[in-house]
Amino acid sequence: MSASIKARKGPEPQKDDGLDVVRDTLRTQVADILRVNIGQLSTVAPHEVYDHVLNTPGLLHECFQVFRNQPDLFRKIVMRRDKRPITAGDEEMWCGRTLDHVVALVVRASAKRYFREAMPAPEAPPIVVQAPSLLHKTAIKLGIKKPVHRAPVAAPKGPGDKLYEVFRDNLRYEWQAQLIPSYSTLHPSTVRVLGPRILKLRESAQIDILAAEGLGPDGRLPLLLEDARRLRAVDGSIDSNALMEAFTKQGLDAVFTDMDEVALRKAVSQIAVMENKAVDMIFPAMEYALKPVTVFLFTAYTRLEMKGFRQAFGPHCALWAVQKLAKHLETQRPWPRSMPGMKSATLAALAYAIDLDSGMPASAPVRPAPQAVSGVPSNAAVPSMASAPPPLPPSLKKPAPKSNADLERASRRAKPLSSAGAR
Repeated sequence: MSASIKARKGPEPQKDDGLDVVRDTLRTQVADILRVNIGQLSTVAPHEVYDHVLNTPGLLHECFQVFRNQPDLFRKIVMRRDKRPITAGDEEMWCGRTLDHVVALVVRASAKRYFREAMPAPEAPPIVVQAPSLLHKTAIKLGIKKPVHRAPVAAPKGPGDKLYEVFRDNLRYEWQAQLIPSYSTLHPSTVRVLGPRILKLRESAQIDILAAEGLGPDGRLPLLLEDARRLRAVDGSIDSNALMEAFTKQGLDAVFTDMDEVALRKAVSQIAVMENKAVDMIFPAMEYALKPVTVFLFTAYTRLEMKGFRQAFGPHCALWAVQKLAKHLETQRPWPRSMPGMKSATLAALAYAIDLDSGMPASAPVRPAPQAVSGVPSNAAVPSMASAPPPLPPSLKKPAPKSNADLERASRRAKPLSSAGAR
């Protein structure tokens, strides 16, 4: 009964969830502020600013920069119901929506438009509708038959719509606006498997690598998009295949020009048998950064050569020296960004803890002798306790030879008197 009543009344009007107010504010007040403060929008008609910004992700990114760097321009718009300014993204604004939600709505709208433009839907084939016959028309007029109501034909979804559907929940932040063109190159299956992990990739170059290589069979990211943990095998040792791939794809041959294919394979085989405990110390000290770690390993091998590298990092290495090296690496942060700079910094760090000629632990530096200061007695002439020999016990001391003066004093001593019987 209730269902029939609802059917006669028609669908209930949707409740106002604040979206209409948000869109109107963005089209009017926000668009006017951006048009005055961004040079690229000064020549755009006021009623076209909103659409022009959403159709251009790079321009949308610039608008977000203005919003963050000049908050006073929007203080009368971005505020709470009590007219106080918004201090956090999850606070509810006067329109009933949070600032984070409005940002996500804008980013999603821009991505949807760009995806559809970059990957348009195919044209729907024309629908051939046969005209009813005269007998059928007569039967409809007489009420014998009912007219056929055809359901509206839905437009086919294009690749852009499919990509947006799998991407929608992970379009949340303003920094994603400049990545929308790169996002459009991804396959929907890649985005679906990757899920929220896509938010860890915040550079266009990373998205380009993902689009070119795709995910691995087990859903893993390409090697260049992960950290140095990817270089380790299940048993904790260094995976030679991963190390070879890291050398090749990162272009380390531009730094190690003397290393041909044979020398490279030899180096990889020797680095792969490093002591696991040494790897446990060095990788965290370099913050698991893939490129610095790879440059470090090959720099250490080429400088120490095979024998020295085994001595320094092999199964029988001095772990205390490796620990000393790891602590020194922590003090050298941030590590250089260029590969030649990484190589030079590696050599300097190695020399701090390891002898570069033998691979043995570096000897402790000798302290310089103290300089003499006028008016202050110097301790240079006083032998240290370690260098002076210990004194001999009295029983082992040799008697000193008697001098002439001692003999003379002994002759002057009074002689004992002779006895009466002797006289």
